[in-house]
Amino acid sequence: MASPDFADTAAFRGSLGRALARRRSGLAEGALTIGLPILVLALFVFASAAFRPVLAPDETRYLTVAWEMLVRGDFVLPTVNFAPYHHKPPLLFWLIDIGWALFGVSRIPALVTVIAISASVMLLTRRLAREIFPDEARIARIACWLTLGNAVFAIYCGLILFDLLLTATVTAAMIALLIHLRAPARRWPLLAGLAIGLGVLAKGPVVLIFVLWPVATYPLWRAEHHVPSPRALWKATGIALLAALLPVAAWVVPVLVETHGEFARQLIWDQTAGRISGHLSNSHRRPVWFYLPLLLVFALPWLFSPYVWAPHRASLRRPVAAVREAWRQRPAIRFLLLWVLPVVLTFSLIAGKQPHYLVPLLPAVVILGAYLTRTLRLRLIALGATLTLGVLLAGQAATSSGILGSFDLAPLADDVARADGPVAFVGDYQGEFGFLARLARPIAVVDLDEAADWLAAHPEGMLVTNELDEEQSLPGHTILRAPFGIDHFKAASLGPDMP
Repeated sequence: MASPDFADTAAFRGSLGRALARRRSGLAEGALTIGLPILVLALFVFASAAFRPVLAPDETRYLTVAWEMLVRGDFVLPTVNFAPYHHKPPLLFWLIDIGWALFGVSRIPALVTVIAISASVMLLTRRLAREIFPDEARIARIACWLTLGNAVFAIYCGLILFDLLLTATVTAAMIALLIHLRAPARRWPLLAGLAIGLGVLAKGPVVLIFVLWPVATYPLWRAEHHVPSPRALWKATGIALLAALLPVAAWVVPVLVETHGEFARQLIWDQTAGRISGHLSNSHRRPVWFYLPLLLVFALPWLFSPYVWAPHRASLRRPVAAVREAWRQRPAIRFLLLWVLPVVLTFSLIAGKQPHYLVPLLPAVVILGAYLTRTLRLRLIALGATLTLGVLLAGQAATSSGILGSFDLAPLADDVARADGPVAFVGDYQGEFGFLARLARPIAVVDLDEAADWLAAHPEGMLVTNELDEEQSLPGHTILRAPFGIDHFKAASLGPDMP
């Protein structure tokens, strides 16, 4: 007969062995469902950057804003060509500057910042799925791979833009509010407010459209495990909005002081109101139905996969009844639909429209997709995501020496950086050369019909542009002329006193 001490030791060893096995299983699960998709994301972003240049005008402009902040040592007032830039708040620029402060100024640290933002969207989507479907762990398990393989995410995850940063803040705010619904505590509205405030610093008050619609429709999707009443949630959201003022005020007050209030008028009235009304010169006025066909892109590539629809054959034979049943029985489905549809309707009624304005809806769309694909094997979903990235990467590689490569302004920026005399940009300068040429002072900006006079007044100067039509040319001695995009040309010319 075994002694009691021996039995206790054996039981302890057995318990320890099972705990270690569970630990190894958990680590393997995390590596497969979190670590591996983030690794694939990083490899994709760096490979994509190898095939495409920094894209003008958006990426070059935002890198220039971050660069000028660093050069000026002023992280309050964004500038382009060392003049106030009222179009966007500063959070993305701050994050890029942090990367440059740690690793030096180049494109690579900026890409690391972009990867971190994109990875946070994947992780937050996974966490949000756990809150929306607490009893279906499978949905959260596949969320990172589904996000990575979504066509919209694949397009934007490597670009230096604001939309995925806004997506991260919107998702974080929704997570905090949903946790508050099942376990009310004072800290969750405050954390939601912090996320909303960071969303304002990411892209402005537009964050409120994405957050407030689900809150407003709470009575329609409230679940049994949700504790607060609608009035209590609305009160908590009010507290969150008040808390959001703190991070916003930390930037707005100094920038108002520095610009004597002009920055607020430009950002809030000229920019935000101008885009809503369509009166802003670059507000991108488009018809009210503009977003309807684009919604299909959010469903790619899974929309065309027979593996996705095979388990739903019965529902496809009676789609209206299936949707009605899911709406009636699933508060989570009601929540997701009442998040997506009112936001799409709101943006459809706004005059200014761009495809990427809807990117912050990506987590909701992905989780809806995860609900539909929850029976698929993880390996199949991971393969689909990898193939999606591979197709996009192959397309970039195929066009890198053609249309995509024509957007490369680096050769022109090298000429600007080496110029000993003054430089003038011909056309509408949007910061194309600030970062690429590492400019430490502003360059002149002239119209094409003024270019000859400017060059005559600055015979040792250089003219540059990327806005010429085929029949147009720069005055002076042309040193570079090449296609830019589909129907424009980039060019540089020197004055008569230059060799």
